[in-house]
Amino acid sequence: MNVLRRAILYDTRRPGKSLTLFLLFLLITLLCTMSFAVLDAVQNAASSLRETVGASFTLRGKPLEIDADGNDYSMEFAGISPQDVQQIASNPEIKAYNAQRTTLAMADGFIYPSGMPSGTVSGNTESAWNQGFTSGILTLAEGRHITQKDENVAIISRELVEENSLHLGDKLSFSEPPTTVKIIGIYESDPSMEFDTDTIFTDLCTVGNSIERVDFFVNDPTKLETAMARIEGDNYTLQANTAEYDAIATQLATIGRLTAVLIIAAIAVSATVLLLILAMRVRGRTHEVGILIAVGIGKSQIFTQFIMETMLLFAAAMLVSCPVSYAAAAQFQVYLREMIGATTVAIPARNVILQYAAEMAVVVVAILVAGYPIMRLQSKEILSKMS
Repeated sequence: MNVLRRAILYDTRRPGKSLTLFLLFLLITLLCTMSFAVLDAVQNAASSLRETVGASFTLRGKPLEIDADGNDYSMEFAGISPQDVQQIASNPEIKAYNAQRTTLAMADGFIYPSGMPSGTVSGNTESAWNQGFTSGILTLAEGRHITQKDENVAIISRELVEENSLHLGDKLSFSEPPTTVKIIGIYESDPSMEFDTDTIFTDLCTVGNSIERVDFFVNDPTKLETAMARIEGDNYTLQANTAEYDAIATQLATIGRLTAVLIIAAIAVSATVLLLILAMRVRGRTHEVGILIAVGIGKSQIFTQFIMETMLLFAAAMLVSCPVSYAAAAQFQVYLREMIGATTVAIPARNVILQYAAEMAVVVVAILVAGYPIMRLQSKEILSKMS
């Protein structure tokens, strides 16, 4: 009778023990597969959240002088070179930027919501990256954002629209500086936050093309210091803007550590239980080993039989665990999307193959270790233990 047949007969003639070991293999395999999938999903979610929350730094020119006029003080800053802006924006850590200049403009033919004759005009290269919009204080209710290709366009507040019965596509004129802009967007402000609804967002050309400040946004908040360190020279001042990311950084790190610790603990406990059960399974078969040796079967064949018996059950567990794992991953992905937004729970085939190979290696080592005390005995010693 060959080794494989004896292994199959042993598994089928002891259904209770075989089923117990099969279920243990299935549980451990599912636990390992889902644990690594969850860890990968948590890391991806954390990375996605970092990109969503983001971080930025503000570039300004060096202060030049302070003008005092009674109780009013104003500070002049050195201008920012467009060439420097482009050079900084080309760094791999930078995903977007918004160059800005703010001035006052006199209304010509319309009324500011405050009733004042002049209001703030904020020139932007990319209004979507203006701090008011990125912080959530402002939302674009209608129309579109300003881009670098735009000229003489504006985004105005809902209050300004209602005050003057304006619509998208209408024109606004200023007497000082003399210019006319086309309304391409309407914004609304968070009522719980203070914001000057007189503010009109325009393209940078409308306010003169000179740059007062630039907000640079990084792909990953952890790369903020690297991006800032690339900027050399004494002409500019830098200010990091990480308040939003700092608020979640500790929680992200804690979640990552807890997930890793729980996975390691779960796998360690599972491996320990598996080793103990396999050791009991092999060492409880001293009598059977003695009989096999008595009928002329070598120790290597006996070891091979033990390994085949276990591997047959492990193979069955793998076949069942694969579809179950992918189905569980799909459900967990739906849960994560509801909790923290879009993310992916992936189980790459390469990772699964490596995991199964590692589990098989652990099983073989466990059988060899458990059977060594028996196999190192001489045939007479094993037979003597049977009596």
